[in-house]
Amino acid sequence: MKKYIALILTLCMAFALCACGQSAAPAATEAPAATEAPAAADTAPAAEPVVLRVAVSEAPESNLAKCLEMVKSGVETRTNGRVIIEPHYANELGSIADCIEQISLGGNIVSETSASSWAPYGCADMTAMDAMFAFASTDEIEKFGESDMWKAMVAELEENGGIHMICMNWAAAPRVILSTKPINSVDDIKGLLVRVPTNTYAAWFDALGASPVSGIPFAEVSPNIESGVIEAAEAPFATLSDYSVQEVAKYAYCSNHTYATGCAGTSVAIWNLLTEEEQQIVTEEFTNGGKEYTKISAATNAEYIEKFKEAGVTIVEPSEADVVAMQEAAAKAAVTLGLRDGVLDEIAAASK
Repeated sequence: MKKYIALILTLCMAFALCACGQSAAPAATEAPAATEAPAAADTAPAAEPVVLRVAVSEAPESNLAKCLEMVKSGVETRTNGRVIIEPHYANELGSIADCIEQISLGGNIVSETSASSWAPYGCADMTAMDAMFAFASTDEIEKFGESDMWKAMVAELEENGGIHMICMNWAAAPRVILSTKPINSVDDIKGLLVRVPTNTYAAWFDALGASPVSGIPFAEVSPNIESGVIEAAEAPFATLSDYSVQEVAKYAYCSNHTYATGCAGTSVAIWNLLTEEEQQIVTEEFTNGGKEYTKISAATNAEYIEKFKEAGVTIVEPSEADVVAMQEAAAKAAVTLGLRDGVLDEIAAASK
């Protein structure tokens, strides 16, 4: 009997030890969980990069393209690859008008183009920035970009159109007229079928008695001149050279009617995907890119003029009387465009 009692007590002790072992197991597995949490946080994936698609009209071999590649390098290096610049040249993403329309709807595009192209989306006074002879020099353009007037325009467009302007200082060399017909004075511009990019140019050429033609992408200028659809185009010598327009048009008139400063902008919705620090970096790099583009454009303009002469192009400088006539035409165009009274004077004052 004593043996049976001893056996029962032995079995009870064994069951008790097993039960204690089972209840202790969870406690043994809880400790690693607490130590694993920091490791999981350390290996959490970084935020997805933001890709900014930049749309421009210029060719990939252009001076502007070279400067945009500098912007790309600067932004991506300074943001450690978190913000990626993806350039698209020669209207690859569509016409400038189409790109800005997409931007106004929140599309992921950064466009660099004239101020008047942005104006209809919420800041009418920006049209005046694109008026012929609005700026007398690239120094004036640089100063205007730092002015309170420009800052007010940026705020107005952002509030009314949901578009954020990054900078406005991508100034090309002065624009000239390249034609299949000799232009020795402004009188020879009358009746000329000339390709124009925006309404500000159309209004000015109208005031000079020309026949402006809109809606032709610059990549199609040369074939349209060859076919007789147009007789002339206006642009800086560099842009005309990029598209080999000097091969089909042999008369250049150095009207120098505008520097056509380019304004870079994007959707507020896209802009707000960036942190404040990233926004500052993008702004700085695009502004620096504009300064470099302006510098290169001015430095190489004389070289392009020589290149055109070698291609058999006749270069004509306007007389003082012609300059006055062109400026008077600009004043008439301002009325046609419906610019606010005094806005050009305000721009001039803000540029000093």
